[in-house]
Amino acid sequence: MSETFPEHVQAAFHADRGPIERLDAAWGYGWRVGQVCVSRALATDAAGWSARVREKLKVEGLRIARPLRSTDGRYVVSGWRASSWIEGKPARRVDEAVAAALRLDAELSTLSVALPEAKGKGTVFDQADRSATAGEDHGDALAARLIRNTPFCDAPDQICHADMLGTTIFHQGNIPALTDIVGTRRPRGYTAALCMIDGLITGAVDPGIIHRWRHIPHLEHLLFSALTYRVLVEVIDEHRDSALATDLHRVADILLAEK
Repeated sequence: MSETFPEHVQAAFHADRGPIERLDAAWGYGWRVGQVCVSRALATDAAGWSARVREKLKVEGLRIARPLRSTDGRYVVSGWRASSWIEGKPARRVDEAVAAALRLDAELSTLSVALPEAKGKGTVFDQADRSATAGEDHGDALAARLIRNTPFCDAPDQICHADMLGTTIFHQGNIPALTDIVGTRRPRGYTAALCMIDGLITGAVDPGIIHRWRHIPHLEHLLFSALTYRVLVEVIDEHRDSALATDLHRVADILLAEK
C-alpha cells in the first residue's frame, strides 16, 4: 500500500490490516482499510479542530464519522488523518441534508471550541470565506452583483459547516451520515443555506427548495452570502473550473428573481 499513503501512517492508524479501497470526495478522496478511512489533512489545525468537534458531537437524526487517534494519541500524522468508516454515498437528497444541517447548526451553536486561525493566507476556501464575509468581490462582476444585492443581517455569528452537502452520505433507509466538518463563523442557518446553494449549482435539486425552506430566519441573506462564497472560491482558485461559471450565473439568476 506504499503507493497510497506512507507505511508509518498505516501503522499509526492501524490501517494496515486488509484490502484497500479508494474513496470519493465525501471522504476527501482518501482510502478505506477495513473500518478505517485515511485521507490527507489539507490544514493540520483545521483537521484537528474537526476531529475534536466530531469526537463527542451528537446530532439527532445524523450519524457522525468519529475521528481516530494514532497509536500515540494524535489526530494528524505527517499530514494524514483518519476517521471511522460509515456505509453510504452522496445522493440527490438535498432536502434531507438541509434538514440535517439545521439540526447540526443547533448543536454547533453550543460549542465553545474556537476555530483555528489560518496560517498565512490559508487555503483558497479560507480566503473566499473571509472575502465573502467582508464583502470583497476581487474585481469579479458576479461577486460584486451578489454582494450588492445581499440583504443586511444582524443575526449573531456561530460555528457553522462550510461543506454540508459535500460531506453528507446516505445508505438506503438509514439516517444520513456526516464524514467531516469544515468550520466557519456565520449566522445560524448558513450550513443549510450553503447546502441548498450547492444542490442548485450541481443540479441535484429544483429551485423550489428555496420556498420549501423559506421559514429559515434570514434565508435570503444566507443564500446570497453562500453563493458569493462559492463564486469567490472560483475567482481566487488559479485552477478554476471555467465550466462552473455557467452554473454559478444560473443560480445567481434564481436568487435575484426571488428578490
